[in-house]
Amino acid sequence: MLASDTQAGTARPLLPHRKENPVGRSVTLVGLVLVAALGLVLSAQEPTFTRRPRADLADRLRAVARLGTDYVPGRILVKFRDGLPTQAMTSAVTLALPGTATQLRAGDAYTDFTYVDVPLDADVPAMAAALAARPEIAFAEPDALRRPEVTPTDPSFARQWHMRVMNLERAWDINDGARDVVVAVIDSGLAMANDVLRFPRFFAGRLQIIDVPFARSTDIVSTNRLVAPYDFLYEDTLPYDMDGHGTHVTGTIGQQLNAESGVGVAYNARIMPLKVCLGEWEVLFFLAEDGVSTLPPIFEGGACFASDEARAIRYAADNGAKVMNISIGGESPAAVTQSALQYAVSRGAFVALSGGNRFEDGNRPGYPAVYARDINGVMAVAAVGQDLNRAYYSSTGDFIEIAAPGGNTRVGGAAGRIWQQTYRASGLSLNQLAPRFDLLEDDAYQGTSMAAPHVAGLAALLHAQGIRNPATIEAAIRQFATDRGSAGRDNEYGFGLVDARATLRGLGIAR
Repeated sequence: MLASDTQAGTARPLLPHRKENPVGRSVTLVGLVLVAALGLVLSAQEPTFTRRPRADLADRLRAVARLGTDYVPGRILVKFRDGLPTQAMTSAVTLALPGTATQLRAGDAYTDFTYVDVPLDADVPAMAAALAARPEIAFAEPDALRRPEVTPTDPSFARQWHMRVMNLERAWDINDGARDVVVAVIDSGLAMANDVLRFPRFFAGRLQIIDVPFARSTDIVSTNRLVAPYDFLYEDTLPYDMDGHGTHVTGTIGQQLNAESGVGVAYNARIMPLKVCLGEWEVLFFLAEDGVSTLPPIFEGGACFASDEARAIRYAADNGAKVMNISIGGESPAAVTQSALQYAVSRGAFVALSGGNRFEDGNRPGYPAVYARDINGVMAVAAVGQDLNRAYYSSTGDFIEIAAPGGNTRVGGAAGRIWQQTYRASGLSLNQLAPRFDLLEDDAYQGTSMAAPHVAGLAALLHAQGIRNPATIEAAIRQFATDRGSAGRDNEYGFGLVDARATLRGLGIAR
């Protein structure tokens, strides 16, 4: 599943390109058949329409691949004290990093921090620490690498055991799927359109230009359902999923009723897909011009960065999202994300976070999940399997506040995972010339990535019932959860396993 070390100003214009039909944006039926059957290799002629990624992205990916860092080389995120003049900002950086070539870049409307660019081979953590020691600076930190919180594993409601575990069938008697509540999914994007994009691919010893087909998930995307979609990597409004993780997570939240591949918790909610994560295939596309044909290990699982995560949170809060789901994480703190989460809650948005999949890998705390402990209205979610016990991978700690179905193949095998619509796994294999993002089917994942959207969906149901304060939504979910593990709150299940029916009725708001 599911971000160069050239000199500044020399970034290469890695594509993708969108194929444009002279009579419209659709391609001919014959063309689609050829693409679908062959992953057709095309000449490298310049197309009429180009969708370009953010200018610095390819260079940063190359640097991460070369140095193997869990942060963006050459970049520090700095929050200056309020009211500090620009000249004083520049002076503070110069004093903290004497003799270092630096450049300050302001963010956009969705950042409360400044980018400080330093040489790509600089010791970014040490420089961040030096900056943080200055009195003019509130915090300074590397731009941390994040990944989707899904544990890799080898079309009907009947196998969606996870919905029944939450007592959702009876909860839907009270609320008909959170009608019109806007839920932001901050992830790898969404299967949102039928299209064909052109990408570079280094394969069989040569650079080739390939056509890659995309399809819209009709189980999730319908007329007027999407709200303010945005891609923070391409800086446009086309957050196409090139991984499948974001589509799967979105399905758990809002797959529509009577869909072919099951249903989502809040099946009438409106969806705001926000792309902050690159899939593995996208990394290969970005590195193709360097002759990279196999995925660098640092990018296994994809790549997301804290700066984009923080921007997306603020964007969602400012564009009408009342619930957010973030099923990505890492082991590095990110004050930019913590600040963004506080801002989101202040704007009336509840946030569900994946609690982490690190229990058998040292059980190290994950971020942004840790921040849920101190922000009312933000919840870190642990995962349970069909037996309602904590899944083997699910992280534990004092930041875990609630548990929800996340799947556990050690209990029930494949049937014990979380089933939603996403891309067919065979179409995503990295051993082929081109991926297929037009093959959608019911598939099963497991991870706290899958647990969090169940809580986001429940939060949307509560919001639709009139519970609008994020801290009150959290309190309700806690109060009416089914206790698991040690009596009361514990580090495995938090306050227990979510119960949608009990939460809605317990507040005395049943219709």
